[in-house]
Amino acid sequence: MTHYLYLDIETLPTNDAAVMAEIAASVTPPGSYKKAETIAEWERETKPALVKEAIAKTSFSGAAGSVCVIGWAWNDAEPRSLQVAGDMTERQLLDCMSNVLADTRPSGFERPVIVGHYVAGFDIRFLWQRAFVLGVPLPAWFPRDPKPWSDGIHDTMAMWGGKESISLDDLCRALLIAGKGNMTGADVAGMWARGEQEAVAAYCRDDVSRVRAVHQRMMIALGDVAA
Repeated sequence: MTHYLYLDIETLPTNDAAVMAEIAASVTPPGSYKKAETIAEWERETKPALVKEAIAKTSFSGAAGSVCVIGWAWNDAEPRSLQVAGDMTERQLLDCMSNVLADTRPSGFERPVIVGHYVAGFDIRFLWQRAFVLGVPLPAWFPRDPKPWSDGIHDTMAMWGGKESISLDDLCRALLIAGKGNMTGADVAGMWARGEQEAVAAYCRDDVSRVRAVHQRMMIALGDVAA
């Protein structure tokens, strides 16, 4: 029997003052701007938004961003999540994830099939990057540098269209599965900063449910009658 681990993570941009200062220093006016007053206007009117955008994008980079929530479900079990909160740091979050997955993993198999939307290109990669930065060992069976069609990976984005990019929300709509509603991943950082951590964790668990529904629909079409 194949066992599936449905996985999703939520990430945050850097909050390191030194990194943010480096980013701000790297955002410079167009080379065509020569006049001091033109440059000053650009610095005042345009640069702040560009710096904010560049900092926000660090949530996609394990070198600067961080994991705030990890959501998962084994097979048809209820989705669960862990989050950075209270005394739990990101380092402890990753360590706790490894222990919980080991404790809850169904018996009788060595490696599950990990399922997620862009899971090979983002979630797994980001978790490894943060593990490298923080010095946290991940489970021995956790795949390293997987490709979307690697053994042990079902990446629903790749299953849908190969190299074609599609959001999980759009894929749900195409398959007549309930989508994300009014919240998107772009809202996570702002909600987290406002103290809405539990809402972010619930959003992550909902994404686990959505990707499972998508995957099960796809597996039926692929001839897996047990899906």
